[in-house]
Amino acid sequence: MKWSHSAHAAMRRCQRQLAIGHFMASHSSKDPHRREAYVLKQLQHLSAWQGSVVHEILATEFLDDLRRRRPVDPHRLAAKAVDLAKRQFAFSAAGRYREPGLTKGAAGDQYCALFEHEFGLEIKPEDLDKVHATIRQCYENLAGQHDFLAALRAGTNHIAERQLFFRLDGVTVTAQIDLLFRRPDGQATVVDWKIAQSETSDYSSQLLVYALAVARAAPWEGIEPESIELYEVNLLKNRVHRHTVTASRLDEAEDFVYRSITEMRGLVGSGKFEDLDLAEFEVAAKPQSCAHCNLRGPCIRLLEAAGRPAAAEVIQGRLW
Repeated sequence: MKWSHSAHAAMRRCQRQLAIGHFMASHSSKDPHRREAYVLKQLQHLSAWQGSVVHEILATEFLDDLRRRRPVDPHRLAAKAVDLAKRQFAFSAAGRYREPGLTKGAAGDQYCALFEHEFGLEIKPEDLDKVHATIRQCYENLAGQHDFLAALRAGTNHIAERQLFFRLDGVTVTAQIDLLFRRPDGQATVVDWKIAQSETSDYSSQLLVYALAVARAAPWEGIEPESIELYEVNLLKNRVHRHTVTASRLDEAEDFVYRSITEMRGLVGSGKFEDLDLAEFEVAAKPQSCAHCNLRGPCIRLLEAAGRPAAAEVIQGRLW
């Protein structure tokens, strides 16, 4: 079994979303139902997609700027991102994410699968205009964070989208780090980019898990856990928030992961799909979890096949 913060979040939303999205879905399986679950797992709502486009340019063009000590040009970054967004939108609108045999690797950076396209929801021209405007605003906000950018440029060994692994209670814990680099003092800094309007979301547990991963699995020698710097950077809200790392907070993060692993193991056992009985997993408590779920089709089908038509009808009733 593997643990990640995204798997934990799925478990909190819905047991069935966890089982189908993180254990049933498989891009390499010959089982068409498992492959279908994988395709549906890739779907993004428009609001999340705009953030992924911003992330992609930060992990490529902006990363290159940092490594070369170039100043941030928000207009150039935005132009690259809007061009990428247009290509990805066309890819999704044409349904190319469903082309037989096409892999994400072969599709390259144009790969995109939008929830709205899959389920026939209208996307108006003004909706796309708003996406492009949001993208531009994010880079303009970033360019204005002079002190933060100075701290980034002072660092070395910048790495984007690095996946780190460590073991806890016999489980592989994974953490996807947006930006990781070494400061002039030799210690590590983690940057987590956010593209969100929410005023209430608390990402501290996620960021502290990242610090734990860096402390346990960082690619550099000499990292002192309490010297790790954590930055949560909300580019849409133009807000940079530094999370404090202490020994006690790292212990709390480890305890959080341990308790989540224990709960997840109680649901999925070893995590092998062949050993799961999907009929045992409960439907989400909150109706909106079903309404916005990519995996509602396979979920309904599996409930009906397992002789739970009443549960399937509950989900269907939440979609309209």
